Amino acid sequence: MAGGIDAWNGLVAGGSYEAGLAYFSRASRPEELISLSFVLEEGNRVFYDRISLDLKEEEAASIFRSMGRAEERHKETLRELHARVSGKGGDPAPLEGMEAGGFLEGGAPLGETLEWAKGKTLEEILELAIAMEANALDRYIKMGRAVADERSGEVFLALSREEQIHLERMTSLLDRFRDKG
Repeated sequence: MAGGIDAWNGLVAGGSYEAGLAYFSRASRPEELISLSFVLEEGNRVFYDRISLDLKEEEAASIFRSMGRAEERHKETLRELHARVSGKGGDPAPLEGMEAGGFLEGGAPLGETLEWAKGKTLEEILELAIAMEANALDRYIKMGRAVADERSGEVFLALSREEQIHLERMTSLLDRFRDKG
């Protein structure tokens, strides 16, 4: 994981815990938190799938494809949680102004991020993916603590553990890529 930490060039997260919750100002009820998460998971899924098509290194492309599949599994978990919390089946309704798949973890617009990624190196794309996964990890930890329903909190914390695994996979790939260079 040293490479992932090195990728931040010494920068660390700052600010208060509450400042990180500002991202959720429009999403405070469990149904809204689930909807927000669903939108961001779909955005990450699309990002990983599209990036995997452009990568020349097969190991990286394979990992990005598997990350896309993992995001789809997270969406299924969120669908199940949504059904339990709201009593409604199907996909959670997106929050106003946040269409499914339009945004990535951290709130970056998907389209702009895909444009940015054109012509970027694998290292730069991995650094972005690491930032996205770190954001998802942080978001799910905060959501797990914010919901009053214990079972919902457990689901968000389970998702946070999966995001930790994603983060470790990406930093490991970055380490191997840097070791080759």
